[in-house]
Amino acid sequence: MSLRILKLVLSVVIGCFLLSAAYISNTIVERQEALKQVARYNTSWLASQAVSEFTRLEQRLTAFDVPGSGVTRDDVELRFDVLLNRAKLLDDGEFQDFVRRDPERQSAVQRLNEVLAAAEPLIAKIETPGAAREALALLAPLEPRILGLASSANHYGAVRVTEDQHELIRLHRLFSGLAGGLIVCGFLLIGLLGWHNRLLARAHRELHDLTEDLRRTSAQLGKANKALGEAYGEVQVRNEALQIQGLELRTQNERFNAALNNMSHGLCMVDPSDRIIVFNARFAQLFGLDKTVQPGTTMSSLVTLGELQGWEGASALRQICAEQLDLIRSRRPASFIQGQPDGRTLAVSHQPMMAGGWLATYEDITERRRAETQIAYMAHHDALTGLANRVLFRERMEHALASARSHEIAVAVLCLDLDRFKDVNDSLGHQTGDLLLKTVAARLLSCVREGDVVARLGGDEFAVLQITPSDPQACAALAARIVELLGAPYDLDGQEVVIGTSVGIALTRDGDVSPDQLLKHADLALYSAKSDRRGTFRFFEPAMDVQLQARRVLEVDLRKALAQGEFELFYQPQVNIAQNEITGFEALLRWRHPERGLISPGEFIPIAEDIGLISPLGEWVIAQACADAAIWPRDIKVAVNLSPVQFRNKGLVSSVVTALANSGLGPDRLELEITESVLLQDNESTLAILHQLRGLGVRIALDDFGTGYSSLSYLRSFPFDKIKIDQSFVRELSSRADCLAIVHSITRLGESLGMSTTAEGVETEDQFIQLRAAGCTEVQGYYFARPKSIRELVFSLGHFRPSTEVA
Repeated sequence: MSLRILKLVLSVVIGCFLLSAAYISNTIVERQEALKQVARYNTSWLASQAVSEFTRLEQRLTAFDVPGSGVTRDDVELRFDVLLNRAKLLDDGEFQDFVRRDPERQSAVQRLNEVLAAAEPLIAKIETPGAAREALALLAPLEPRILGLASSANHYGAVRVTEDQHELIRLHRLFSGLAGGLIVCGFLLIGLLGWHNRLLARAHRELHDLTEDLRRTSAQLGKANKALGEAYGEVQVRNEALQIQGLELRTQNERFNAALNNMSHGLCMVDPSDRIIVFNARFAQLFGLDKTVQPGTTMSSLVTLGELQGWEGASALRQICAEQLDLIRSRRPASFIQGQPDGRTLAVSHQPMMAGGWLATYEDITERRRAETQIAYMAHHDALTGLANRVLFRERMEHALASARSHEIAVAVLCLDLDRFKDVNDSLGHQTGDLLLKTVAARLLSCVREGDVVARLGGDEFAVLQITPSDPQACAALAARIVELLGAPYDLDGQEVVIGTSVGIALTRDGDVSPDQLLKHADLALYSAKSDRRGTFRFFEPAMDVQLQARRVLEVDLRKALAQGEFELFYQPQVNIAQNEITGFEALLRWRHPERGLISPGEFIPIAEDIGLISPLGEWVIAQACADAAIWPRDIKVAVNLSPVQFRNKGLVSSVVTALANSGLGPDRLELEITESVLLQDNESTLAILHQLRGLGVRIALDDFGTGYSSLSYLRSFPFDKIKIDQSFVRELSSRADCLAIVHSITRLGESLGMSTTAEGVETEDQFIQLRAAGCTEVQGYYFARPKSIRELVFSLGHFRPSTEVA
């Protein structure tokens, strides 16, 4: 009976031992799986990385519009791609399980994906003005929610690690208790065996059976002990793993703190009791917080403490807290701008938290606001004069026209440009030209009423928007005032400059005219004023548009004329007074239009210069003139006029060389005539070309002498072969003594410089006699012959019948 009881006790002890070993093994396996999950999916690390990449993207976007920041489009796109990858990781694995536990977390992750999708097109066109600001505006409201998500993930990871540590400690204690209990049971069994020695002698068979049972039990106990030893080793390994995990968690916390304190925005998180949970270094810097302030302080006591101790940002913090008070009570997210007494401007983004309390970010946008204001001003104003530019002028026109339609009032646009401005700019330098433009802008502003708009459209082009003029006479009075005031002399750094202006006026007579049409009408009127007589004004008339259309038709025909062989050269003789012989002919271009007949060069040459046709046309003239002159007597020269536009063509010298080579004409028989405007456009480059032509043996003549800006300076800069006296002086020789004096001066100047002189426009015998008395070398004009085609040319003066009348 006692042996049975002993066996029963031993069986019970062994069963408990095996059950304990099985329970411990199962617990270890369960904890091991939990630790694997913690090691594999580190929620706090993923969240902190998302915060770090989000902050870096905001920093790149903020710096992108700042000149000299060094941030490129590639930097912004790289940061955006990294943030996209971080956002994808938030939808996978253990972190997704963490997000599902809280609707607020799900909303934050979903909102992050929506904002990134919305920002992606803006990132793709980041170099477009305003794209960076729009992207930043999308991301900024999201920052508090991302920070809140990171904080929750950090807390969640810490709780998981703590639970695992407690469970392993409990398992370790349980294992130790079981092992101790089994040891006690072993001693108890030994005592029972000694106490039952006598029973063994009487029941040898039973004892033998009991021994066998004990042997089997011992084997099972050894296995159990071995299993327990292995389990204990695994517990030690898991304990070390937990220690490593705790170290990694502390490292993640340090990284999170580093990211938090290196944010460009100030951040503050407050619990439902108004106590500060956390704030970063930027928050303390913005509001001048004392270093002794610690989390746990209430916001109200923080503001009060700051005011008592005289912190610089205490008043600003109180204003912002007052602004946030309604948001805190209603638990509403919002963003607002707060101006500060010290001139700073802060942008605040307020976000309530799910568990109560709130989180806010603060950004000092003072410099950004100033830069945006400056950029907006520069985008709508001329940098040199400070006047409205074309963009702002068009906006004001649209607004004025809209008001005109609704209130049945009139609007007028005056377009003007400056006469002889290019001469001033080229001869006195761009600095003087800029000073002149500033002075013109000031004079224009003094002419207009308050409410009118003065704009610089570009170069020397200006415009005035006159609001509600009483009648056309008011517009005419303003235009006359502008012409008079801008035509008055200017004193520019000791240089006296005189320019003029022409004005075109367009009025709204009904509400259907568009800004482009009104400006076009004013341009047409300006073109008409400049064509009629400079220094005046013209109102737009429908016929002006008809003239413009006719010019466009002429442009189309002119482009086809050269290819269709519609041009031909006429020649006018140049007579040597002393020899009384024809010494040369001037080549004059004519256009024989198939429908309009012969067209004067004064009508089509300016158009050819405007549309870029003058260079190929000039090359044709040189080649044809050389070919025609090659069959003339060898003592007869040919003179060809060059346009200033041709000197911008680098192939002018080569085209002259080709024309001489193809025709066989001697270079000394070719005379190229230029005007002073040629030298005005680029003096050094033009002189270099003239020297190259002179090096070929070609003669160079200065045409229209005395009518330009500073003729004498050009006679010093280049040794011309001939000076041609403008016909405006010849025409009034008999009626004005000053013209005769000028002609005498020019002939004596040419003689002293070794240059021959040719007088143009000789139409009467009296003019010829006076020019001969003045000492001119050559003359040409209708008195001797009109320009004729090559088929009608004669080379002897005796064939001409000089007449005092012009047919």
